[in-house]
Amino acid sequence: MKKAITFVLSAGILLLLTACSGNSPGTASAGQAEGISGIPVQEGGTGAGTGAGGGNGSAMGSGVEPGAGGSSDMASYSQAGGNSGLQILASGGVEGCHTKDGYYYQTFETEELSDGSYGSHLMYMDFAAGQEVYLCSNAGCSHNSPDCTSVLPYDDFPIASTLLFVWQDSLYLLSKMPDNDGSMQMNMDWEGNSFQSAGIESSEAVLYRAKPDGTGREKVYSFDPSLVLEDLVMGDESGIYVVAKKMTAQQSAEGTYFNSTERRLVYLDLASAEEQEICSLDFDGYISWHLKGCYGRTLVLEGTDYGREVSNGEFFEDDVYKELYENSREVFATLSIDNPELEIRYRVENQYGNYELVDGNMLYTSCADGSVKAIDLSTGAEREICRRGGGSYLYRKIGNRLCCDSSSEDGTFDYIDIDTGEVSHSSLVNKSLGWSLEFRAVLDSDVLVIYDCEATPSGGGSYEINRYQYGLISQEDLFAGNDNYRKINMVGKGE
Repeated sequence: MKKAITFVLSAGILLLLTACSGNSPGTASAGQAEGISGIPVQEGGTGAGTGAGGGNGSAMGSGVEPGAGGSSDMASYSQAGGNSGLQILASGGVEGCHTKDGYYYQTFETEELSDGSYGSHLMYMDFAAGQEVYLCSNAGCSHNSPDCTSVLPYDDFPIASTLLFVWQDSLYLLSKMPDNDGSMQMNMDWEGNSFQSAGIESSEAVLYRAKPDGTGREKVYSFDPSLVLEDLVMGDESGIYVVAKKMTAQQSAEGTYFNSTERRLVYLDLASAEEQEICSLDFDGYISWHLKGCYGRTLVLEGTDYGREVSNGEFFEDDVYKELYENSREVFATLSIDNPELEIRYRVENQYGNYELVDGNMLYTSCADGSVKAIDLSTGAEREICRRGGGSYLYRKIGNRLCCDSSSEDGTFDYIDIDTGEVSHSSLVNKSLGWSLEFRAVLDSDVLVIYDCEATPSGGGSYEINRYQYGLISQEDLFAGNDNYRKINMVGKGE
């Protein structure tokens, strides 16, 4: 049987390269070490959330202990506080989830287990102890068997698409296949010969729940295997929300185009394990809308208006798509889930390049003319925060500041105060390689970042990363460029 290689592209950009063969699905993780034993179960607490931010969970007992509080990057949620609005719990591209006490993530690499199967691991970083551990409380465990609480079997938890989040004092894992909506797949064998794909493979998405220490993992709900779930989970005080859809596969000489149909918002009551359709997310017109955020009972959607229907082929023809995009407009809309009618809130020309960031009900945009603006999507009110020398990519909001590219183009960041418009420059970069810092969690006053790594040159300016070094830094020091990291003692690779 010939080995084959699959390319999945989105709008002319190569997104994913995966090798498909009869070989083992992964390689052994670097930096293996035995985790710290005696991780107690968190009891009580009232917080919920993931992504980044503080929370209400409290650590109990001794040793390294995953907490149960937290809040998301998009907004803060607390049952005790009475905020019943929708919150982002997990989203694609976010490596893990966290509470105020620690950070959870799934290792990207897999290793062979004692029974010959393969699996990845659940890891936990305790902020107070400054220690990373395997999410296992068995002192004698080698973390290489399927019954270890830190092990995620390869067949059950895809490493590139499983979503982690914390909700009401429990750790959740949404196991799902990748969402290839809007992509093109090209299949070739190692001799460069192309062949048609088999089309859409059905695989049910499954939601699992565990205690904060990883014990008691159980299957909570299985979704219809004919549906694909998008890379976003929202929650409120009563349950979670996901976007479910059916997929179509269109074969062509260039490859296979994947598109969605019957797209809808689905609510899952976790107490009763009952599913309910909230509203359709298929809208009239030619704009393809993508869910970007939420606040209250309102969704925030973004779409690109090309002025007409665009064919699959045009999306993946570089010169054609470039012209289409330069003559398009980016559109932002809101949708109340209680009255699902789209309301257009903001439009901006894409000709010269613009950069947008959604945070709750606020849209921040950096335009080519140098203006950085804040738009309140609930009211439409717009104000200019400051002016800079051209557009800047907006990475995320940290505290009351927007993190963006610096004018020096050296991997450093500038931070824009959204209240005063003041811009501060931070010279902090990855210590070993000079790359940009990587943010993993934003707390009330601190940020968890990858600030260093152990790397081996592999030629051509590339590196083999043997271990990523995490650390906490205060927001004040981050903005000022002060190299005051509180190092996390790593036992895994960190990715």
